[in-house]
Amino acid sequence: MTVTCSIVEDEPLALQLIQAYVQRTPFLQLKKTYLDAELLALDIQRGDLPMLLFSDIQMPQINGIELSRLLPNSTKVIFTTAYSRYALDGFKVSALDFLLKPISYDDFLASATKARDWFEKEQKVAHADHLMRQSQPMLQVKSERHTVVIPIADIIRIEGLKDYVKIIRRDGTVTISLMRMKKMMDLLPQDQFVRVHKSHIVRTSEITSFDKSHLSIGGDTIPVSNNIDFNKFEQINSNY
Repeated sequence: MTVTCSIVEDEPLALQLIQAYVQRTPFLQLKKTYLDAELLALDIQRGDLPMLLFSDIQMPQINGIELSRLLPNSTKVIFTTAYSRYALDGFKVSALDFLLKPISYDDFLASATKARDWFEKEQKVAHADHLMRQSQPMLQVKSERHTVVIPIADIIRIEGLKDYVKIIRRDGTVTISLMRMKKMMDLLPQDQFVRVHKSHIVRTSEITSFDKSHLSIGGDTIPVSNNIDFNKFEQINSNY
């Protein structure tokens, strides 16, 4: 794996040393160098960032710790400094590592390898999550001007709002789409969902209690039509 990186360091000789170390390391690809941290701050605003940043901590324009708080989660930091007392502050902002000056190439390589291993692990996790989501049945609906893709396994219930439906997921996320309840019911697995009321579709396995007029699901109470026979739903009965 190739890891793109940039360096921010206000001391020219220190910057040249780290730049030489980067060029000596096969899996690192240098993107930019900065003697002025404020120029990096501008690139952060533009989103023009590498995967990894080697950053000094004590700089005249902006402290490296504060600078790191501006970075997105996708960019990780290895701090470089002559003062070991900053190590704790560095790890508080989730730095991958901390290099104490003067920096040897062996120490630099160990930190860079640690960063590469971290990115490789994250890549594998993201790939596994992508494959898992690809294997799951998905529901595509229009919401405002966007197409929203929802894993059917995440849906616990749907509520009708005139010509719209409100799709409610396990994590509480709500998606509203222009669609009739009948069409929505046709898109869902019939062995997992039931329309218990003209305005409500529920996932049967998520029902926690019910009587002739109401049921409980996901902490909400839903009205039930008179013609619903819950005894035929084995998934419901298995909860009791």
